[in-house]
Amino acid sequence: MTHTTEEALKATIYDLEQRLEIALLSANQVWWEWDIPTGILKTHAVKDCILGYDLGTIRHHLDFWMDALPPEEREPVWESLQAHLRGETEMWSMEHQYRNPQGEYKWVLEAGRLISRNQDGSPLRMVGITQNIHEKKLQEKELRKANEQLADALKFKDIVLATASHDVLNALTAGWTMTQLLKEKSEHLTEEFELVESSLAQSRKLISNIYDFSQSSLIEMELNEVDVTSIIRDTQEFHSPLAKNKQLDFVVSTVAHNPIRTDALALRRILDNLLGNAIKFTETGYIAISDISNEDELIIEVKDSGCGIPKEQAHLLFTPFKKLNSSNEGSGLGMSICQNLASKLSGQISYSPNAPQGTIFRLSLPREQPETK
Repeated sequence: MTHTTEEALKATIYDLEQRLEIALLSANQVWWEWDIPTGILKTHAVKDCILGYDLGTIRHHLDFWMDALPPEEREPVWESLQAHLRGETEMWSMEHQYRNPQGEYKWVLEAGRLISRNQDGSPLRMVGITQNIHEKKLQEKELRKANEQLADALKFKDIVLATASHDVLNALTAGWTMTQLLKEKSEHLTEEFELVESSLAQSRKLISNIYDFSQSSLIEMELNEVDVTSIIRDTQEFHSPLAKNKQLDFVVSTVAHNPIRTDALALRRILDNLLGNAIKFTETGYIAISDISNEDELIIEVKDSGCGIPKEQAHLLFTPFKKLNSSNEGSGLGMSICQNLASKLSGQISYSPNAPQGTIFRLSLPREQPETK
């Protein structure tokens, strides 16, 4: 190789290194190279650029950076590095803090890989990058704080809503009771009393649903072993007269014994609502409830041959106060309450159309529930 060619090659390499450093620094990153036997850790465009150190004041050795770690992070960082050097991980990556010249700790993300070993298999060289993520960490902290404040505000809203709706419900109940008493004593105005009675009944139902909706966010689940088959049979018994009155076939499919750890009251409320809706929106044909559980999940399907749900409205099913059929009474809260309860049980309710007509709602719950939810 001629002297001219060698100089040109060096210039090309230097140019590439400069471009790499500029690209990394623009992303708050620098790259480093660690000679493991000697402990020498060279930083290129240097690690200190993103931490505020002066290049002339740092010692290019692993000990310098280990000393810059918070005392409580030194052992975890060292153990993580050693695990990678032993070949337990393909890449080394860790978020931790470094102390800057002002004595403040700043968050960084470091990632690297062992690139060579000695003939005896001992680690020789490792390269990696360091990225300043301090601002990102501060933003995450602020976001967590904002989310906690929002959660507190929403909980307070539910408490206020539950309290207010409970008080209004009591007042409406008192008004409805007084109307009954006055109606019995009055020989006239029967039609007017029935109008007031109907209005109060609808208001009571609306406020009751609002109360249930607010409570579904606040209620704590009580987990016990529950026999699902028994709950399904009880639900069938409760709804059978309504189905019989509309001359609907009521199909029930259960297994002999299907225990699960869950909240029995919440499960009953969900099934009551699903079956109640199935009967309400089905004029002819059938309704069905089936236990199709597997080893991992409790799965209960409620089907009907009713009017079904328009495809363009299906996404609104679990939205509070959204009534998909304006001709029917209701507040549009029932399905939202059910989904809230299912979520608190670590499960969900899904919907699909039934062929050739009707709906299929599927409740899925895990068999193993966390102790607190």
